[in-house]
Amino acid sequence: MRNRITILTLLLLAVMISFSGCTDGSTTQKSELATVNSIEEIDAMLENAPVFIEMGADRCPSCVKQKPVVDELAAKYDDRVHFVYIDTDKQNQLAAKFNVHFIPDMFIIARSDNGTYKYVQHGTLTTNCEQAKMIGFTPEGPLEIAVLDALRLR
Repeated sequence: MRNRITILTLLLLAVMISFSGCTDGSTTQKSELATVNSIEEIDAMLENAPVFIEMGADRCPSCVKQKPVVDELAAKYDDRVHFVYIDTDKQNQLAAKFNVHFIPDMFIIARSDNGTYKYVQHGTLTTNCEQAKMIGFTPEGPLEIAVLDALRLR
C-alpha cells in the first residue's frame, strides 16, 4: 500500500510539472514565418526587402528542429527581412521551382534584377540557387551571417 501511495504521489507530481508553464525569462517576441503559396508573393516581398525562404515539412524531424532557430532570426530581423516558410508537401510547384530535394532547405533572395533572382552565397551574390542553399539543420550563426550579407548586398 505504501508503495502505491509513493508511486501515485510521484505520478501526480510529474503530471503537475508537465502541465505547469515555464519560461526562459526571455523578453524577445517570437515571430511566425509567413506562408507563401506562389512565386508572385515572393516577388512582391522582394520589392522592399530580402526574402529568407525555409522549405520543409511537418513530417521532417530536422525541419521541426530548424523552425525555432529561424523563428528567432525572424523576430530579430523581421523589420528588415521577410521570413517565409514553404511546406513542400503542400507546395510541390514552388519546391520544384527552387529544385528542392532535401529538407530543410533554406536560402535568401537578396533582390531581383530584371526578373533574375540574386541569392546570397558566402558574402556574395549568385544567380545559382543551388550554390546558395543551406540544406539540413543549420545553426543560428551561419544563418544570421547570411541574413546580414543579404542586407549588405541588397
